[in-house]
Amino acid sequence: MKTVKDFMNKDVIYVSPEDTIFQAAKLFSQLDIAGAPVVEKDKVVGLISISDIIRFIDIRIGKLPKIETPGLSTLLLAIIQMKKMHSDFQKELKKVTCSKVKEVMTKNVITVSSSATLVEVAELMEKHDVNRLPVLSGEKLIGIVARADLIKALII
Repeated sequence: MKTVKDFMNKDVIYVSPEDTIFQAAKLFSQLDIAGAPVVEKDKVVGLISISDIIRFIDIRIGKLPKIETPGLSTLLLAIIQMKKMHSDFQKELKKVTCSKVKEVMTKNVITVSSSATLVEVAELMEKHDVNRLPVLSGEKLIGIVARADLIKALII
């Protein structure tokens, strides 16, 4: 039976709790990944994903005017409001992107060992609604398993 060690990614990309969410998002974009463990002093202290960052930004900046009924006057009013809000929006966006990973990350990290089976990994991901699980040996990060890795493991 296949275990995590057979299909985990051993080249783990991780971020620091002191990195900004902008740095994390830029890294995710450059490497085409959707999340990463947060590591401090060789210990996994959290997990951060694009979804976490988007949710954080939406909560902090979700102040855009809502257009109830379409119409020229309503649209013009919304444009005037948005123009006024633009400078406030830019300031808030700058503040938000300077926020630290530790403010946004999931702190209660679900992990697996390299001896876990495909079924155990799939059950954990489903139960906790997560897309990736750090693989630990003791407290040391040795890999990561994503949902896509489960599919690859089934095909190969």
